[in-house]
Amino acid sequence: MLPSRSRLERWNPDSLAFTGQSIQDSGRAVADAVTTMSDNIDTMPETRAWSGDAHTAATKMFGRAANAASALGAYTKAVGAALWDGAGTIAEARTALLNKADEIDMSGQLLVSDQWVVLISGAAMTAEQAAALERRAQAEQMTVNTLLLAVGAADDDTAAAVTGAATSNGFQEPDPTSLDSMLVPDPQRPGDDVPDPSNPVGFLQQAMLRDADMAQTTRDKTVETTFDPITGEEVSTTTTLVMQDGSTHARTVNATSEFSDRSPAITERYSDKDGNLISEASSVTFNEFGHHSLTNSKVTTVKLADGTVTTLIERPDGRRSATVTTPDGRHADVPLDLFNHPVLSTAGAGFSGLEAQAQHGIPILTEEAAEHVRVGAKYGGPAIGIATALWDVAVAESGFEKCVAVAEGATSVASGTIAGVATAGSAPWLVVPAVLVASGGGQLLGNWVGNTFCPR
Repeated sequence: MLPSRSRLERWNPDSLAFTGQSIQDSGRAVADAVTTMSDNIDTMPETRAWSGDAHTAATKMFGRAANAASALGAYTKAVGAALWDGAGTIAEARTALLNKADEIDMSGQLLVSDQWVVLISGAAMTAEQAAALERRAQAEQMTVNTLLLAVGAADDDTAAAVTGAATSNGFQEPDPTSLDSMLVPDPQRPGDDVPDPSNPVGFLQQAMLRDADMAQTTRDKTVETTFDPITGEEVSTTTTLVMQDGSTHARTVNATSEFSDRSPAITERYSDKDGNLISEASSVTFNEFGHHSLTNSKVTTVKLADGTVTTLIERPDGRRSATVTTPDGRHADVPLDLFNHPVLSTAGAGFSGLEAQAQHGIPILTEEAAEHVRVGAKYGGPAIGIATALWDVAVAESGFEKCVAVAEGATSVASGTIAGVATAGSAPWLVVPAVLVASGGGQLLGNWVGNTFCPR
């Protein structure tokens, strides 16, 4: 198997050597004891201690026991030797991989994740520096992958050697498709913890995880205030966050409103490295001058590049609603579980750029949310924040497999890629929508949201 970094750190190959020696010693002790007893009984007539038909029967019985004990000794010797040899092979491969990961971490510019993906450390940097570090990360990834596969091979070879030694002595490996294996899963060989870089899908998973991380890590931040050229009054303040991949989040806080029926808008435009719009989010509060159904309501909207719109509304009486509308007019309500998602609560407020409301109201954009983001910090923005919450809502409603199928249909990636990325990491709900963005921008994200919540 390919273990995660945290699992590999907990591995203790020396325990295999100790266990192998213990198995050999125990088997030898049993074989020696039974053989000694058989020899003693066999020599009893010579000492006139016991003879006759009963002794003859006992001699044959203990002769058979000695043969069985000898076979047991050979069995335990072979298994113990396989464990002993495997301990050395695994230890060597383990040390090399962990040392390389530590070396990369200590560089201060790159780091190795729990999934063995080489990432760029969070820090202030120029676009040129980020590009150079990305190339370094890709080069280091090749070395890490070679060492990771060596660990996997050492583990697999040891398992095969132990199984082979046991099989030659009568052991039958459990059939993973049998009912017994389903009821008692422990005998089954464990699967990989991390993407397997020996195949194209696994290699793609690593690249997608790096792309998603770069899209979520701030490398630069600027604040610009504009003033009316005639009156000198403040018009707006725009805080721009530049991510490692070159994408930008530009949050604008207007000093005055363009419409009489609502408060000054706070908007955030999320664009890719080429300046193409991924999403635009906004929050406003309607007032009594509008004389319509949204009077005194708070509204947050996120419009994706393909025109899909997610609208969150909190009315004066506390009622909340969330809806999705596609460019072709399809419309669907979203379960209110959306508002209880971690990324929209206090823990995820910094990541989403939305003021955490938890059970007190809808998540909204504020001036402070962007101001508090520091260079080097993780930031996804409102589109990713709400999309991650929508992902979990969709999974709860229709099942993980269906969501994966729709996501893969939107991204046109190999089967299982999104599934693998989704299950790799401590917070997969932060990864999947970011992967959709990294795979092709807000168009894919919009397609996924629309197709998931507004089926034809």
